[in-house]
Amino acid sequence: MAEQQQMAAPSVADANARAEEKKLEMLGALISGITHEINTPMHYLENNLTFMKSSFNDLIRLINGYKKLVETARAGRMPSAHDWQELSEIESESESEYLQAELADALQQSLEGIDMVSRLVLALKDFSHPSLHEFTLIDVNKCIDTVCTISRHEWKRLADLHSDLAGDLPYIYGSRDELHQVLLNLIVNSAHAIGEKIAAGTYRRGNIRISSRAAGDRIEIEIADDGPGIPPENLAKIFEPDFTTKPAGKGTGLGLSLVRKIVEEAHGGCVSVVSEPQCGVTFRILLPHRRNEKDL
Repeated sequence: MAEQQQMAAPSVADANARAEEKKLEMLGALISGITHEINTPMHYLENNLTFMKSSFNDLIRLINGYKKLVETARAGRMPSAHDWQELSEIESESESEYLQAELADALQQSLEGIDMVSRLVLALKDFSHPSLHEFTLIDVNKCIDTVCTISRHEWKRLADLHSDLAGDLPYIYGSRDELHQVLLNLIVNSAHAIGEKIAAGTYRRGNIRISSRAAGDRIEIEIADDGPGIPPENLAKIFEPDFTTKPAGKGTGLGLSLVRKIVEEAHGGCVSVVSEPQCGVTFRILLPHRRNEKDL
């Protein structure tokens, strides 16, 4: 018995190490796009803050001009023609009406940029957390939101992403890391499929739809796109190990066979696919939120 336990321990450790390595590979494939996603709002922030700094100096000059007139009036004197001319020049140079409109926009853009960076950093932290694929109670909708944020650079130029997430979902007992991997693979696959359809000149922009809902004692997740679909001759093979139609270096490196393994073997759920050529594909995942005692 002791020998069996000693032999089993390295196997579990090796499995965890391979799983963590796979997650880091996926993160590495995404990191360039994530960096760009962070750099873009930071660039806007830099420009807006530079503009606001300059505008602030103009506004201070304008305020000081008004204060000078007020102090003159309080002293019981009438402002001279020179005083009015000086204020008029300051008003003209500062373009106060322009500043009123542009400063509001700059502030709003800056707040949106900060929010975007915050969301990305939190999603990245959530995605990369070294949980070693441990099973805990997880929020499916939060997993979906994290992956949509992490993968944004993959789909934003190709498709509009629509989410319809039920607000009353129970937590499920599962691996957050593995669910992240499954969702990331399917969303990136949809984006790449839409990219192929756009490159073929069929349309200019696609749609990806993600939904979640309670389905009895299970939670249903659907990821659908209006890409080219899966050819009928490939539909029966997509879950086979090592099957891919992508060139080397494309995708997340996580095959659909591993998606099925994670969903069905590790989580006791099921995954299915429906596809119509040139109309798109829908993946449906069912995950139980109640597990037998032997599974806990």
